[in-house]
This record gives sequence, structure tokens and C-alpha cells, in this order.
Amino acid sequence: MPFFSIVTPTYNRAHMINATIQSVIRQTFEDWELVIVDDGSTDNTREVVDQLSEDRIRYIWQSNGERSAARNAGLEIVTGEFICFIDSDDIWHPDHLAQIYGEVMAHNQKPALYFTSWTWVLPMRAKDICFASPGGKNLVEYVIENQIAPSAACIHKSIGQQMKFNPALRINEDVEYFARVVSIFDLIQIPASSVDLIVHPGNTSGQTKDCITPQIEAMKLIFSSKDLSPRISKSFKRNTLENLKHRLIEHYDQVGEYGPMDREIISFLVHHPFAQRNKARWLLLLRHLPRPNVLKRLLQDFREAMGSILQ
Repeated sequence: MPFFSIVTPTYNRAHMINATIQSVIRQTFEDWELVIVDDGSTDNTREVVDQLSEDRIRYIWQSNGERSAARNAGLEIVTGEFICFIDSDDIWHPDHLAQIYGEVMAHNQKPALYFTSWTWVLPMRAKDICFASPGGKNLVEYVIENQIAPSAACIHKSIGQQMKFNPALRINEDVEYFARVVSIFDLIQIPASSVDLIVHPGNTSGQTKDCITPQIEAMKLIFSSKDLSPRISKSFKRNTLENLKHRLIEHYDQVGEYGPMDREIISFLVHHPFAQRNKARWLLLLRHLPRPNVLKRLLQDFREAMGSILQ
């Protein structure tokens, strides 16, 4: 039995997964197994993995069921004392497992959700992410607000045995999972940055036309959960949904989908009549109502009239 089991879900990442695997092989802490769950890839992912001469790697293939199903398949067969995740487009620094191991041993192998800091690697720049300590904070709200990256997370095997990812969620499935985890177990931060999260056009958010609506649905699922809802304040729920719906309105405006945008604005104004920036939402709504030229002329006349009064 290895100390760490590592679960990697992948789908058509043959061009990237080798770098991910090599970052695992280069770990200074060597007591691990890597379970790669191929979620129905149609490229040469299997050939890339088969070319590696490494007994600690296991490869399984399944029909496409999205990341939650792939991670769950990995959780079913791992054997390690602690379980880490790494997505097939991310990179671990060589000391990643060693950092986690040191913290795990410092806490006497306490069943918990451990997580490191990470770096967003964008095409033209990098951005380090290190959150404030979760000590003394509402842990469920903390993981929802900060959205811990799976590639930076580690859980005890007992957690993976009793709790699985929700296969109905395609986006924020990790947030929902970690919220359930910390509602029962502790959350332990490792401030050191040891993961590179690679931002590229093939990311889920980049391939999804509207990645905000699924986030709203995930938050509604969390906020309506009989186990999680009592642990989350009403103000946190309200602010979270307000921010997501504001982002959705901005998304529709950017892509020129004004019909859905108008419906979202009206719904927002009805449900959040006293929210900040509502004046801007009213103006955005008026700008795209029928007969826009008439409305624009009225707004122009209004501005001119106000200008005359102020002179």
C-alpha cells in the first residue's frame, strides 16, 4: 500500500497529460500510486500512458461520464492512506507531496481536507494564489468562496470511501464536494505554493459557452442541501448568488445575447431590488428594450435638459 494515491481524470488530453505525469514521477516523495481514469478519450491518451515505463501508474478507461464520474471511479480502486488529485493539464512542483506529507504527519495523519497554495499560469503571466488561513472561519463558506483547486487538495482515504463527487454537476463539482467534506472534517492549509494550474483554451470554462449558469445551479444545490444550508448564513447565500447573476448579465451583454440578458436583469431586479449597481442594470435594460433609437433619443434629450438646467 502506498502512502499517497493520486487520481487523475482525463479526456482527450494526450497532448498535455505527459507533462502532468512527469510532474508526478519527479516528486521527491516517492511512495505513491497514480490512477489515471480515461473518461472516454478518442485521441491517443492510452498510447501516451503506455509508453511510460512506470509500475506505480495504473490506467483505466470508461465511457464518458464527466469528471465527477471519473474521479469516483478512481476513488473506488485506490489503495493509499491519503488521496490526492491532479487534473491532466496541471503540474505539480517536485516537493508537492513532500509538503503535504509533512503537514499530514504534523497532524498525526488526521482525517481532513489538506490543501496547498497554487499558481494560475496564464498565456502571458502568472498569478500566485494564497488564501488567508481558514482558522476561526466558517469552513463551508470558506471553500465556497475560495474554491480550492482539486490539484492542490488531499483527503484521507476514509473520506474518499464514504463521500463521492456528484455526477450531476459538471462545473463546481469540486466546490460542492469539498463543502460536504469540511462540513464533517477539518480543513488544513499548507501555505506553500506547489501547483501550477495551466490556463488554456481547452479548460472547461474555455470550452463552455456559458459557464456561469452551471455555477449558479451548483450554488443553489449547496444552499438547499439539508446538511449544508444550516451551516451557511443567509447573507453569504444572497451575496454569492448576487455576484454570480451579475456576472451572468455581464456575460450576456459581452456576447450580445440581449434577450436572455433582459430576462436576467428583470429577474435580478425583482429578487434583489436593493442591490448595489441596480441603477446601471436599469440603464442596461433600457438600452436594449424595443425601439432603442427612441429610447436613446429620450436619454439624449434628458441629458441636454439637465445640462441646460445646470448652466
